[in-house]
Amino acid sequence: MSKPVWTLQAHGESISSFDINPAIPGFLATGSTDKEAKLWNVQPTGPSMVVSRNLGVGKVFTTKFAPDPEVAFRLAVGGSKGNIQIWDTSTNAAVRNAFAHRVGPMTGEVKERLVGVDEDSSDSEDEGGVEPGGEGEGEAGWESMEDD
Repeated sequence: MSKPVWTLQAHGESISSFDINPAIPGFLATGSTDKEAKLWNVQPTGPSMVVSRNLGVGKVFTTKFAPDPEVAFRLAVGGSKGNIQIWDTSTNAAVRNAFAHRVGPMTGEVKERLVGVDEDSSDSEDEGGVEPGGEGEGEAGWESMEDD
């Protein structure tokens, strides 16, 4: 049996997802049922945590880096609350410090950004339709498909 190169106690609860950045070598993300997403800098000596965030998605079920080099620092995180956060990790100072040789110079004040994608509150079936109990509906609120 071969011995692991290194092991990582990444979270206080089960790890439910991880992703290796396809464009930035050594950039790893993990997600857990502890509701945290963590970013790691993997070097020959092993990984070191760069930053940890609770992004408000509940228990983290998925972490995925953007596949395109132009937006390689963006990380999608989804969880048990049914929403997704897109985290532009390049706006985090610790990420910039850890990967300075891979991040172009940023000018002006840089604020950490999150883009939330929540479940749409309207259903497409309801759009342009007749409201329950409204005009054109038959018994028990169902619209009749028969010709009058």
